[in-house]
Amino acid sequence: MHSVLIVDDDDFVLKSLARLLRSQDLAISYYHDPLEALIQCTTREFDLIISDQRMPGMLGTEFFRQIEGYFPQTRRILISGYSDFNDVVGAFNDDTIHKFVLKPWNNVQLKTLVAEELQLKDEGAASASQLIDMPGERQAAVDSFHGIVTQDPVMLDQLSLVSKAAKTDAPIFISGETGTGKEMVARAVHLESKRRDKQFVALNCANLTETLLESQLFGHKKGAFTGADQDQGGVIMEAEGGTLFLDEVVEIPMSLQAKLLRVLQEREYTPIGETKARKFDVKVLSAAALNLETAVLEGKFREDLRFRLEVIPISLPSLRDRGVDIRLLFDYCLAGQFERHGLRMVPIEDAVYEKIQTYSWPGNVRELVNVCTYIAALAGADCEEITLTDLPVALNTYAGIPEPAAQRVNVSASSAAAADDEAPQINRAGLEEAIEAFDGHREKIAAHFGISRMTLWRKMKKYGLA
Repeated sequence: MHSVLIVDDDDFVLKSLARLLRSQDLAISYYHDPLEALIQCTTREFDLIISDQRMPGMLGTEFFRQIEGYFPQTRRILISGYSDFNDVVGAFNDDTIHKFVLKPWNNVQLKTLVAEELQLKDEGAASASQLIDMPGERQAAVDSFHGIVTQDPVMLDQLSLVSKAAKTDAPIFISGETGTGKEMVARAVHLESKRRDKQFVALNCANLTETLLESQLFGHKKGAFTGADQDQGGVIMEAEGGTLFLDEVVEIPMSLQAKLLRVLQEREYTPIGETKARKFDVKVLSAAALNLETAVLEGKFREDLRFRLEVIPISLPSLRDRGVDIRLLFDYCLAGQFERHGLRMVPIEDAVYEKIQTYSWPGNVRELVNVCTYIAALAGADCEEITLTDLPVALNTYAGIPEPAAQRVNVSASSAAAADDEAPQINRAGLEEAIEAFDGHREKIAAHFGISRMTLWRKMKKYGLA
């Protein structure tokens, strides 16, 4: 018999869900308090967990991130009465949740969804590689590596390296722009490693004071500093036996870098306020948007710490450099969002594909997921086709295509031409040279010439380079 856990602070919702699912011959447990539920989940594995998003003391996405560290194979459904889709996009992106259901739910659809998720659990849906069938006319076999979908040769090479590196305890450093999926890759390393049954613990080192960051890393004793009103274990202790992921590691203050270096060398640490060192056993992964070699040259990072962390480097390409993946990911994410909103997938006009291929995607995959969420959230049940008017205004503005009528700014063709005339004189050779120098990064090219991205696009279009 499959076991299902339900967590919701609303007593009526909790009992309604339990009553509904008991009719499917399931062993049901339920809790009002996510903290109590979390305690139960540290010692018992459930086949499926359904959790509300907004609960006192803990969000559903936070609850699921904790659960995933203990039992990554458990299927996870988030349910919410709020249209706060942006709050859960990140959880979808890193595979923390598998499905999202909006209250009030449809009983028949929810029971079907639960049955499908339990079947996936039985089939081992979290295996290292699986085939995902695309719905509609865009059906294709898509390789998925722990939720990372790609057909780009460079990305596939990096994932192959991830699979090999995960088999060792050598430190791995993951570089890539914001939104390229560094934490997803770190989780894939953990799931590919021998430590997969232990905790995966992530810490973002940015925007923390030195004292707070040191406390987060190593823990502290009560009274060690102002505000330390109780003992607290750090992430190193929490990750014992498992994997520790330090994101934005270049943001660690230089003085703390020296302490971290010694900790990694000696494989022991001392909580703030203690005098006795503690041994630890964790696999250390780190990441940053800035290359460590560059950080060292700029005086932001210790070279000896760099060599300690960057034993195996993984470099993630930006989405604009994964041309083959842009349409693939757009189709995949949009189909998923339509399904999560209870909508049937509809055709997409060619102009939309042209648009997404010419856009620079400064926010990378994370931005693409947000765009797909935006489209699905506003599509409605009567949507027959995805057109340019369904895209966010920023995307339409970027490539110079007029905004939807309701949001259009009245700019004449003559004023656009005047803007081009006022721009620096740029010939084809100079433009081609800049494209090569900046690897096609349009924002950097535009800044180089001192023009807007819109003007740059028109110049590229004029010379057939767009």
